[in-house]
Amino acid sequence: MKQEERLRAIKQLLTKKHQLETKDLAKYFNVSFDTARRDVLRLTSTGQAIRVHGGLLEISHDDVPNFLTRNQIDSPVKTQMAQMAKHFVHPNQCDFIGPSTTLKKLSQLINGMDLQVVTNSIDNSLELMRSNLPSVRLLGGKIDKQHRFSYSISALEILKRMNFNTAFIGTSNVKSDGLYLTKMSDAELIRIAAQRANQVVVIAEAYKFNNQNTSPYLSIPLDNIDVLITDTSLPTEIRQNFATNTQIIPVLKKRAN
Repeated sequence: MKQEERLRAIKQLLTKKHQLETKDLAKYFNVSFDTARRDVLRLTSTGQAIRVHGGLLEISHDDVPNFLTRNQIDSPVKTQMAQMAKHFVHPNQCDFIGPSTTLKKLSQLINGMDLQVVTNSIDNSLELMRSNLPSVRLLGGKIDKQHRFSYSISALEILKRMNFNTAFIGTSNVKSDGLYLTKMSDAELIRIAAQRANQVVVIAEAYKFNNQNTSPYLSIPLDNIDVLITDTSLPTEIRQNFATNTQIIPVLKKRAN
């Protein structure tokens, strides 16, 4: 069984048992303890589960797990993806950076660079305040406290009058026709930002291509994406949904187990 298949099976087990131990996973899948540990690290480092001593815990929908999930943003996988995204940030440009735990890390990495950043993310703006540069425009409006972004009709109008060198975008779910988000207001704002950008760079871990969460709102179609930064290589049936000129960059080497 390939790792991606095991990860899907582990997530199904988590929904039933809520907590799993690494040693039990090794026995269940008939793999080595090190292989099971890598599976646990993969799920927890990408925010799909919470790491606990000896195993992992299901992410539920109450306030405490949400807080713990946000703490996953400093994982090695998200850091590597943010570092790759930084290659597309250049001085003297104007870029849009959307809400995302990985893009929050990108905001940390570009502190001190001389450029303009527009964002509707509360976390991105807080990170970008740590130094004088870059200059930051935080789009105003009502704050969604759970998802930590702002939205307003006036923000949409401001975006329509701007042009970005690059729009950096995160997503909740990737389907065969595009990126999907859980909030209509978020999807609407991201769609306008992408339309106003010369280049669209998307951050999406591989698990988001098989995510079963409720994300009903289309933000942008896949053929509008210029660069996709992900964690592991995508199978051919997923890659073929993108435009032929889309650059797909996995930051991790694919493992056999």
